[in-house]
Amino acid sequence: MVKKVGNLIPNTFFITKGSGDSDLEKHAGSYHMALYDAGISDFNIMTYSSVIPATAHLATMDEIDLPPFGTELKTIMAVSHGYQDEFVSAGVVYAWMYKDENFDEKVGALVCEVSGRYRIEELESRLIRVINDLHQKTYGKYYLGELNFITEGITIEKRYGTALAALCFVDFLMPEIED
Repeated sequence: MVKKVGNLIPNTFFITKGSGDSDLEKHAGSYHMALYDAGISDFNIMTYSSVIPATAHLATMDEIDLPPFGTELKTIMAVSHGYQDEFVSAGVVYAWMYKDENFDEKVGALVCEVSGRYRIEELESRLIRVINDLHQKTYGKYYLGELNFITEGITIEKRYGTALAALCFVDFLMPEIED
């Protein structure tokens, strides 16, 4: 007997950010240090695109049990790498969308990521422009709620540096499908 299941539906998520630098390597150095700073270095990072189901909910890292060491952590993440003396930043913005102007019924959330050599104020401004543009062009029939920002920046002191901002999913619903 084989059970048929549908696609995983992200359920609980938390937000985090981090930065790091290294004289040795980018990926095995500054990126790992940024993951460590963000509290997610124990996981194999998987990246998602940029929507959240209406049923998902935000929790703090203190409210959840993180998965075991070495497991997959599915994320929506912005990452920026750079070199000594540069400033790099990464940001994520998300907002719930609603069916009508009463903001009663969630449709889901739209998420956008931006990374580069932006000062934090420039990064947030760009995130606002990007999410508003994406909303208008693809989900304009829905009402966009309050914008929520996760931003991180670093002036790199060592050879390599990384900034990251992430929305991380820790559990999922798995619907069963009847034949």
